[in-house]
Amino acid sequence: MERLPLPAWKATDLVDALAPGPVALLDGLTWGDHRCTLVAWAPAVTALTLADAQAAAGSVPLPPDAPSLLGAAVGSLTWDGEDRFWVPAQAALFDPAGGALWVRGGLPPMRPVEHGHQPVADAPSPARPLWTREAYCAAVREAQANMATGQISKLILSVPFEARTERRPLEVYARLADGDPPGLRFLLDHGPGRGALLGISPEPLVTLFGRRAEMHLLAGTRPAGAVHERELMTSAKDREEHAVAVEQARQDLLTVCVPSSVAVDRFMTPEQHPGLVHLASHLSGLLRPDATGPDLVAACFPAGTVGGIPRSEAIGLIGRLEPAPRDWYAGAVGALLPDGDLQLWLTIRSLFLKDGTATVRAGAGLVAASQPEQEWQECLNKARRALLAVGAEVSPHE
Repeated sequence: MERLPLPAWKATDLVDALAPGPVALLDGLTWGDHRCTLVAWAPAVTALTLADAQAAAGSVPLPPDAPSLLGAAVGSLTWDGEDRFWVPAQAALFDPAGGALWVRGGLPPMRPVEHGHQPVADAPSPARPLWTREAYCAAVREAQANMATGQISKLILSVPFEARTERRPLEVYARLADGDPPGLRFLLDHGPGRGALLGISPEPLVTLFGRRAEMHLLAGTRPAGAVHERELMTSAKDREEHAVAVEQARQDLLTVCVPSSVAVDRFMTPEQHPGLVHLASHLSGLLRPDATGPDLVAACFPAGTVGGIPRSEAIGLIGRLEPAPRDWYAGAVGALLPDGDLQLWLTIRSLFLKDGTATVRAGAGLVAASQPEQEWQECLNKARRALLAVGAEVSPHE
């Protein structure tokens, strides 16, 4: 274990040196009050469950003063609840606020790499929605029919897109992360022939620091701009969508937290993200003595902001209406720490890249007052940044 001064090279340079993987880059994790970047490689233990992953992380020997993130299990949780976490044999933590690079294991030979944007064609390549506008709007109306009978109160329907690209995962990541968007910036390169999952998630599924569980919800979206923000803040439809998501999250926390500790700390405030503005709320609670981090995840997954309410009915309807399985989309990505903490973010504003094909997926929250055409446009707005990162865009005539 070493504590070194911050080098001239960056976390992306280390990922480049470790190619072709497997390697994980998680930028935006928290150690104390510092936002840090974790690079993990050389999988030593692959876990089958969250509990197994956290137990394996807990067996990593770390000095008392070392960041616990260096021993974290990293990976993802799919929409269907499949755990894909592994404990690395080697890891590096970049701590800009502390001016340090912490290293567990050895580093490969390093030098700074120029990651500037490469020249691109004049016109982006076409991105193909795997659902037509007409079919999506018909599915919205079917979901609203279920709402009218009281079966569900909210549903997120997502549109998958495909596009061909010649860009490498690290180049796509650099384009996505350009401008330091808030949230978790991540790249999980699974190794040759297995693809890469990458994104700039704006919304945590849940975090656990000690016994304090926290959720930060985004529901209700408009394009960025003062006019759109005022429209969002006064929209009855978006406020309803947001309020039911907050209540679902509160109920989720109540199942595993001390009831008197559960609170909505901030409710329905505007929050800026690249190209978009969202309604945001923050909730917290203290985990019961008999509950664990995996119990917390089970109570909150899948999130109401990407699934629907009630949870089980929404999952069933999504499976019946959407044109392709979600797999990685609307799952979670992040780190399970050896001390029991966890930091998991939703796999939204994300894409999967394999064999020159990028799959992007974006959803919109539906309530009884939703307008199908507007929800379709919201999906396109949310997918735009990820598609541009691979050099593609959806035709305005779609």
